Amino acid sequence: MMTALRRPGYERPTIYQVSHQRTVYLFGQPIAHSVSPVFHNAIFRNLGLPWRYIRLDSKDPDDLAWLMHREDFIGAAVTMPNKIRAMEQVDILTPDARKTGCINTIYVRPSGPESEQTRTYIGTNTDWIGIQRALLNADPDFRSRFSNEAALVIGGGATCRSAIYALTEGLGFKVVYLVNRDPAEAKAAIRAMKQEGLSQDIYFVETIEMALSIPSPPTVAVSAVPDLAPKTAPEQAARDMTTALIQRSQESPSPPLFLEMCYDPTPMTWLATAAKSSGWRIIDGLDVMEHQAIEQAALWTGKHIQDLPSSVANAKMRLALR
Repeated sequence: MMTALRRPGYERPTIYQVSHQRTVYLFGQPIAHSVSPVFHNAIFRNLGLPWRYIRLDSKDPDDLAWLMHREDFIGAAVTMPNKIRAMEQVDILTPDARKTGCINTIYVRPSGPESEQTRTYIGTNTDWIGIQRALLNADPDFRSRFSNEAALVIGGGATCRSAIYALTEGLGFKVVYLVNRDPAEAKAAIRAMKQEGLSQDIYFVETIEMALSIPSPPTVAVSAVPDLAPKTAPEQAARDMTTALIQRSQESPSPPLFLEMCYDPTPMTWLATAAKSSGWRIIDGLDVMEHQAIEQAALWTGKHIQDLPSSVANAKMRLALR
């Protein structure tokens, strides 16, 4: 059973009546493939709430800002490419949002005296919680088996930052290697997180020689890149470095874990397939989706996780994917 993480924001959102019609938006582009509306609308229906979770297919933060000031707005799920740019639309960032440098969730809380309450818009990050829980659920001895070893993150965007945060602050890894096609993007992510207090060692793998010579190859990997064939020299180089690191799994004393964030149309991406053939155990990114989404639902409804119909929503979401 999942336990509620008592972070700021779980108090009941008294600024609106839960019995009234309310709207949550999925803000990103492209999002037509997303199954998160199935998940959240199942939650709302099961709780008897006349709420709806709908897509806002846009990469213009002004589109969301306009909707945020409607009376029926109670929150938003923020996805690519908006996880960094949407930070400017909120009043407050939670510590998790500041440290990762991105948000995937906006929720509303009252501020001021009860007779003069105004709406405060809060941005937070639940992606890292989903990544942390998915890895912990994959192995009951995860912390004792892996946290003293090295980890790998593939990608350089907002999800990459959440993965680094989950591995370091959430799971205790002291060393994380980062592979990305764009050195500037990867180094910017590392620099931004260091400025927010990240003390662990994050190394950008720049060459195939470095991938082959690092002293402690990773035993846990999180892939946060699309399942697309390389089209440019930097993309091919990133894939070659990732493959080299994956193939070093035979040096690990423990069976390694590979978390593939891409789950649609299948979690068995090219990289996941290569990892599996090298002895890695594959973790489905849909597990991450479920855990981070139930955190979002708790923030929007003001309920604790154990009081939400997560099993119903999970079943409907997986059925929709099939």
